[in-house]
Amino acid sequence: MTQRKDDANLEPKNSILEHTDAVSTSKNNVLKTEPETVYEAKVETEKSFSERWKTNRFWLVRGTYFVLRSVWMVVMFIGGIIVWLISLLFI
Repeated sequence: MTQRKDDANLEPKNSILEHTDAVSTSKNNVLKTEPETVYEAKVETEKSFSERWKTNRFWLVRGTYFVLRSVWMVVMFIGGIIVWLISLLFI
């Protein structure tokens, strides 16, 4: 069987206060410790469906993306104008 070490309840053997005297506790002599390095997790994101169409190597797929996007923008613009006109009627 393997032994398991439990570090949760361990206390340091020597206190920091035992090694400091009244002179070294001034504001100028603060305990200087180096900050721990924090490693950021690498996030690998997958391209969205529309992003893959936009950057596809085949010109037919890229062309289809730009045509459909243009049609969608025109439809949304016309729909926005219609909604705006209807909202003016109910003011």
